[in-house]
Amino acid sequence: MPDPARHLRTACIWVQDDRVPDTHLSELATALNALTRLASSARFHDETVRATGVRVSRSGLRFLSLVADAGPLSGSQLAEALDLSQPTASRTLQSLESEGLVTRQPSASDGRVSYYAVTSRGRKALDKVHAFHVRQLAAGLGDVAADRRAQLADAVTELVDLLHRSSQSNAVVPPRRTA
Repeated sequence: MPDPARHLRTACIWVQDDRVPDTHLSELATALNALTRLASSARFHDETVRATGVRVSRSGLRFLSLVADAGPLSGSQLAEALDLSQPTASRTLQSLESEGLVTRQPSASDGRVSYYAVTSRGRKALDKVHAFHVRQLAAGLGDVAADRRAQLADAVTELVDLLHRSSQSNAVVPPRRTA
């Protein structure tokens, strides 16, 4: 059976006007797409919920993580950063607030705006999820030498930093989580 992703892996990316094919970029884009699908899959989320007991939706975890990493943010900032509609963002934030994972503080300068911050309970939930993800990586990379794991971590961290710096978006770009 033909591999439907084959054309993605073998496609050439033409770099600027030099017309030089860069198959490494194509391979990287394909790998990142596969990683994104895996990390955002319902199955992976269900495994995370089962292992951690943190019963928060996928979008809720994304919101919680962004608020924890970037500090207090408004609902509009969160919706924009996560590319969600304002009503979806509001529902997600209401759920997180009702679970005690975030707090809402009205803006001192604009009564129509509220800012959301992670609570200690929210931080504990994120820490559980993070620890589970680390265990998943440890299991998946168990046969990989420690120095190679360090190289992979450095490469992915550098890639994230480079992509954030080159982003033309006005969306909130959170700093890397270091803990």
